[in-house]
Amino acid sequence: MTLRMTHIREQLAVRQLEPVVDFDGDRAAVAMIFREVDHEPEILLIRRADCEGDPWSGHIAFPGGRVDPTDVSTQATAERETLEEIGLDLQQHGQCIAALEPEFPVRRASLRGIQVTPYVYTLDDEPETYTLNHEVADLYWVSIRPMLRHQTVTQFDFEHEGRVMTFPGFDVNGQTLWGMSFRMLNRLFIAVDADFRPLI
Repeated sequence: MTLRMTHIREQLAVRQLEPVVDFDGDRAAVAMIFREVDHEPEILLIRRADCEGDPWSGHIAFPGGRVDPTDVSTQATAERETLEEIGLDLQQHGQCIAALEPEFPVRRASLRGIQVTPYVYTLDDEPETYTLNHEVADLYWVSIRPMLRHQTVTQFDFEHEGRVMTFPGFDVNGQTLWGMSFRMLNRLFIAVDADFRPLI
């Protein structure tokens, strides 16, 4: 069965847009953005620029970042960061259809505790161009069908505190989407597709 955007919308319609989670650390938000091409849902992913000292340097991820004091909500954070990073105005071109449960990155010495809330968007219309800032090296639209069918499952070896750990991931144009972004996708797929077999 082909998963259509109408089905994704229906399955996520019951989810609140602003999760209430008791957390006193740093907060961030990302945008999981969908479009439909030839009846196939595609999701927008970015490759973060290589930057020394950035724990997410070079990672495949979703546009987003930390909450700014001027943001009225974490949803506003996701929208502001998306506009800054790739030039996509979600208030003009998209619609927020759900928020997923917050995630937490793998703890390491360079990171304080941070809670990251994913917001799911669909595009009503697509801008003619995207403008990537210095934080983003590339942008991809990726079909979710191969992910749902486990056709792009791979592994990523990550060195943490002197030992190597292996994590599951999805191959995206020869690079690996893993970690927190991978867990977010798994949660989304579990929510919208009863046949999806979780990989976490």
